[in-house]
Amino acid sequence: MNKFTFYFSGHNYEYEARNALRVFDLNVDCEIKKIGETEINEGAVLVSILEERRSIVLGRAFFYLDGRLLYKAEYKSSEIFLECDDPKKLKKILIEKSIHSVLKKYYKVTPDYGILTGVRVVKILVAAKRYGRTDDEADTILRDTYEVADDKIKLLHDILSIEEKYIGEKNKKNYNLYLGIPFCPSKCSYCSFTSFINCKEDKINEYIKTLIYETEETIKMALKRGLDLHTVYVGGGTPSVLNENQINEIFNSIRKYYNFSEIEEVTFEAGRPDTLTERKLACLKENGVTRISINPQTMNERTLQRIGRSHTVEDILNKYLLAKKIGFDCINMDIILGLPGEDEFDVKNTITKIIDKRPENITVHALAYKKKSELTRESSLLSKDYDLIRKMHEIVRQVCKNAGYSPYYMYRQKNMKGNSENVGFTLPGRESIYNIIMIEELETTLGCGLGASSKIKTGWMKHEPHRNFKSLEEYEKRMNEIIEHKKELLKI
Repeated sequence: MNKFTFYFSGHNYEYEARNALRVFDLNVDCEIKKIGETEINEGAVLVSILEERRSIVLGRAFFYLDGRLLYKAEYKSSEIFLECDDPKKLKKILIEKSIHSVLKKYYKVTPDYGILTGVRVVKILVAAKRYGRTDDEADTILRDTYEVADDKIKLLHDILSIEEKYIGEKNKKNYNLYLGIPFCPSKCSYCSFTSFINCKEDKINEYIKTLIYETEETIKMALKRGLDLHTVYVGGGTPSVLNENQINEIFNSIRKYYNFSEIEEVTFEAGRPDTLTERKLACLKENGVTRISINPQTMNERTLQRIGRSHTVEDILNKYLLAKKIGFDCINMDIILGLPGEDEFDVKNTITKIIDKRPENITVHALAYKKKSELTRESSLLSKDYDLIRKMHEIVRQVCKNAGYSPYYMYRQKNMKGNSENVGFTLPGRESIYNIIMIEELETTLGCGLGASSKIKTGWMKHEPHRNFKSLEEYEKRMNEIIEHKKELLKI
């Protein structure tokens, strides 16, 4: 099937309908029409109707194939437990559930996260507890309203049991500083982040100069607002492409205002083993970095070559051991499930080799098809691979559990294989504070650098967003606009 038509009546929830379809199929073209505009034509057709009958709201869906009715579904407002006091959200859920129900029957797939397409699933549990719901009531909401699978509900509770110690009154006073380094030694086939490859030193130095200016101005704003610096995170790109002088300059700009021994966590993504040297790792340690990432993505040589990583499995292991020798006692390692050509046995090989080294954190991503990535552009078929991704996740979960790791944070992305999740695992008491704070949006995060995002906390589960320019030229030339907008959001 390469064409799909939605017909709406009583609503115009196009965004929700398209998202529901992409849970099941990433390859089909989708067209949205209103009933009465044209005759219902041949092919796959889904009629979505929203009706209000006195005090009851109905969401109904009918699935036709070549003019023949195959499946239908209906949900009533009286069946929705949590969202009944928000009329707009209630209507959206009724539409989503009815569409999801008929698509689930047609594709013969039951997604683990049901109708949910958002990033932050744990926040549903956090909100339920905030409003006095019991665990059983929260589970009913997840299971009956959102149709989340029981094993995923357990995963959410396991994660919240670790996250809860970071939720409290101190969230109002804290802020977290993110610095973005948009440079890489090469472009991985699955990546769509804004980054520049093999840039000349003068271009990097010019960027660092602008970044330092923004960082210092941002810190001044935070101090004026009375916020306390909780964590620092230097991400990318690949920050470890920087030389020692550039790294020193960045951290010195923060050291002007803060004693690093009083910052609870300082993370530096040293992700690519081919960018690391003993001197560079020692430089990071001397600058107060407490947590680094050394990211293999896979421990299979053929896959590394296929996705454009210019390092070997041996390089990964050697740089990990070097980092430990220098004194890093909190190291994260990323892996990706569903990389081209890999099966569950490849994933078992990867996670087994990583577990053998006992990194404090392991972050497990399911491959997401990004619009601007080389992998998506060159793929003729974007496979969801539901069964394969479930097998891979189960292998990783079991190996991690047996080795004493627990899940501590989770987020989801659009267009993921298996419609699954990204999960961070941790040894006891070694979880990344920044990851939890950022994903659950618990505190203000101030982002500096090309394309960096800021989220200024304004209330319970409320924030004002700010996003820096993604163009290097605009970022450097329009810095005053960036600073002024941050001041406006911080009310300075």
